[in-house]
Amino acid sequence: MSWNFLTPEIPEASLMLDCRSDNQYRESTIKGALGASFAKKPFGSGPQSMAKLSGFIEDVRNRMQKHHGILIFDEGQGMYASRLGWLLHSAGIKDFLILSRKFEDLDKSDLAPGTETLDSAPADKPSTFQGICSISHVQVNLTKVQLVDVRTPEEHEGKLPRMISPEPGSICGKIPGSMNFDWRRLYDKKGNLRPRPDVLSAIRSMGLIPERPTILYDFNGARSSTMALVLTRCGYKHVSVYLGSWMEWRKSSLPKQNYKVWKP
Repeated sequence: MSWNFLTPEIPEASLMLDCRSDNQYRESTIKGALGASFAKKPFGSGPQSMAKLSGFIEDVRNRMQKHHGILIFDEGQGMYASRLGWLLHSAGIKDFLILSRKFEDLDKSDLAPGTETLDSAPADKPSTFQGICSISHVQVNLTKVQLVDVRTPEEHEGKLPRMISPEPGSICGKIPGSMNFDWRRLYDKKGNLRPRPDVLSAIRSMGLIPERPTILYDFNGARSSTMALVLTRCGYKHVSVYLGSWMEWRKSSLPKQNYKVWKP
């Protein structure tokens, strides 16, 4: 296995978190798994969003005391399992694995209808997340970091507001000074993460400096979480995800490049 955060197995006694939708979870999930569709929700970087996020992470932290590690899964090596993994990593919880097998390929004897969804109360005081940064941090450090947009070229160039289900009237564009690395380059044709040497070669072709601080963004902080997990395993230091990403930035009065209102 090229990546040490992936596993094809379902570890015994692990806390299992299903990042698919509530409907998918209720219909069928791995026996004993908890519904964690919270990972699919969009987040800003303001105090209210961070309080909700902190409450969720603390709930997971408390529950994992009765288990041996955490197993995260979605449809299969997807961006929302990676997003939850990066959030845990940023909160100092490193004992987690992401299921590498696709959900549709799991043995039916391991599955059952989901019965318990995590519904965590917001924290009274937001936690500190080392790998997450706010819109103000991005604004102040625009010229001091490597800012990488991991969306598709069409999104980066202002031709589409988002990859999936673009809405007419939405704002297209990018954060000024950002370079583009299409996150799809991380995967092979079967939807599996490519071997580490291949991914490292693709990343190096972009000219990223491992020692320099790097901030990643996409539309809602999900695709960039996959990239963050990969970069840290490739030796890159000081990697952060701008969780609000383009969804938050586009609504602000901050400067934008390739600005356009999408009209199909």
